[in-house]
Amino acid sequence: MKKNVSASYRKALAALLSLVTLGYLLYHTLAGGTLLVANPYDSYSLQAQNWLNGHMDVENGASYPWLELAVFNAKYYISFPPVPTLISLPFVAIFGTAPANLLIMVYSLVSCTAVFQCIRRLSGSPSACCFWAVFFTFATNLAELSRTGGVWNQAQALNLALCFLALWCLLAGRNNLSLILLALAVGCRPFSVVYLVAAGLYLLWKGCRSFRSALFSLLPGILGVLAIAFAMMAYNAARFGSPLEFGHNYLPEFTESKYGQFHPSYLLPNLLQLFRLPTINQQLAFEFPMFNGFLFFLVNPIFAVWAVRLIRERKSPVFRQAVCFSIVPFLLILLALCAHKTMGGWQFGARYTLDMLPAVLAAFGLLRISSFRFWEYYLCAVGVVINIFGMVFMLLQEMS
Repeated sequence: MKKNVSASYRKALAALLSLVTLGYLLYHTLAGGTLLVANPYDSYSLQAQNWLNGHMDVENGASYPWLELAVFNAKYYISFPPVPTLISLPFVAIFGTAPANLLIMVYSLVSCTAVFQCIRRLSGSPSACCFWAVFFTFATNLAELSRTGGVWNQAQALNLALCFLALWCLLAGRNNLSLILLALAVGCRPFSVVYLVAAGLYLLWKGCRSFRSALFSLLPGILGVLAIAFAMMAYNAARFGSPLEFGHNYLPEFTESKYGQFHPSYLLPNLLQLFRLPTINQQLAFEFPMFNGFLFFLVNPIFAVWAVRLIRERKSPVFRQAVCFSIVPFLLILLALCAHKTMGGWQFGARYTLDMLPAVLAAFGLLRISSFRFWEYYLCAVGVVINIFGMVFMLLQEMS
């Protein structure tokens, strides 16, 4: 019986991943066969090349004006946290560059698999596992994001994959590995430190009856987190003289700005941009705001499901846990994102809000949500349609 049940999950996951892979192949065929083509915005391959040449800075950095390079002491540096470069490094060492478009596709498939396994851990049926896996990934901005492996997209997609894998590990009781994965996620998107702290507090809270033994059991994970943190901080200090500086503060965009990279004055305008609506012109064609985002739960309808589920579960005995470990991280990351000077620049949808999806999945884990209703199925379909449209729409914009 157990073998038959396991086989049904394996078949469902294999079918899902094969269909999604086919979708990516069709998209890249439409784009002109770009799956294995080097991406001009792949800063991580450039960083890996310079590492292999013994440089922490970017040689001839002025010759890459289209990349976001930090300028410090007359040298150019990649301004993004370095963990994605570790994955690009072996490809660069062997082939001279990394297949960025292929890598970001793989990151998205990993995210899909991780959500599938999370829902399975919550006793979801194979069909429910497939449903929520699609809803959290390809019915969100991740679909459009994952079509091309630019540096910004890689950072977000790998961060999401690591956070989802960490939640899977938490549900499976692999607590130390979960902490290490979240530490690596911080090396993709620094705001993921919120999830790392939340996971640590959650695990200590679960073991509060025997705090010392709980802390001791987490020692391998804590040591792993400290090692990763030390490595990244040492790298930052060696480049910029500060253990907390990845380089974004030295981008010309922010050094030339009145208020710099982060400032409270950015909060309200950026938040309002997340609620901008697309419009319909006289030809009944949609017109989408292309800079700094628009209605974030239109392209990520899972946030609407999350809000409704939380309201319905407000009398649940674990609702306070959901507030602490889902709502609070969600709001902290939202505020941090809105305090940033830009909300993602040129894009379809509101890509920064993907960083809040792990908070939503955490609520599903705490509230043991696995089944779905028709209205959720409908919203998932809306998300898939809009984001597939977004993939083609952005491709046409680039070709025009």
